[in-house]
Amino acid sequence: MGGIRIAVSDFDNIFAMLSNASSGLRRKYGNIVMQTSYRRATVMLGVVIAALITVGLSVPAVAQGVGAVVPLPAQMQEAAQKYLPGVVGEPVPAFTIDPSLATLSPSTRLYQLVNGPNAGNTEEHVIARLPEKTTEWRYTIGDRSVILQEVPGKSLSIISENDADQGVVTRYTPPEPLLIAGMNAGDTKKMTMQVNVFDLSDPTDLEHQGKLDVTLTYVGAYKVTVPAGTFDAALLRWEFNGKIGPASVEDIQARFVAPDVGMVAAAEKRDIAAFLIYNDNTKVGKVLAQKP
Repeated sequence: MGGIRIAVSDFDNIFAMLSNASSGLRRKYGNIVMQTSYRRATVMLGVVIAALITVGLSVPAVAQGVGAVVPLPAQMQEAAQKYLPGVVGEPVPAFTIDPSLATLSPSTRLYQLVNGPNAGNTEEHVIARLPEKTTEWRYTIGDRSVILQEVPGKSLSIISENDADQGVVTRYTPPEPLLIAGMNAGDTKKMTMQVNVFDLSDPTDLEHQGKLDVTLTYVGAYKVTVPAGTFDAALLRWEFNGKIGPASVEDIQARFVAPDVGMVAAAEKRDIAAFLIYNDNTKVGKVLAQKP
């Protein structure tokens, strides 16, 4: 909840006003009247301060750090009900994003779509190391694939995305942050990315370009229930603002990640390339169908 900030200097100004008033009273009526008026003014000041605090106009404390219990923000409650119905539960004590989440291994994961016309369908997510690459991985979902850059135990970032359906490859400079080990509730990471969209059949053919401002925030931790089980999961929130080619980009996406498991639920764009180029805002909710 926002509030009016009352700085120390504000109190100094109030007391200065009282002091000036008291000086005038002393000159006009003498010390007896001045003392009585000053006491009354002081009492009134105390009442005003108490009233400000009572109606909630003081600066709110922001829960953050390890162990913080952060209620789900109202805007994200609405999104959770729409895209992840019945999935997100009560807040739990927040934890530090573990380095193990920033370390990949070859695997296949199944996610179930839980909203929209394809609700009930499953997606196969395949993670494989690129040949002759030690820190780059391909994350494939159907006819789309994401190239990830891994700094083992530290971070995962998106270098590029290939979309066979749209016939384009999208490259990010610097890479888009996907996960940063060591983040705690309340932490944010901001950056501006150059985004270039090329023809998939001719990687030298630049079709669209632009810039995206990205803010990654660790919101808090929550009890999340999916077909694969119930987990205490960190909620990571991405906010995007910018312009790519003909499309103005303004969006929020969210993913829940659990220790030793990874992503257990998400509300994200169905097709990133279509979103960036054509402003297709179709978003889907997906949940982990079985524990890997």
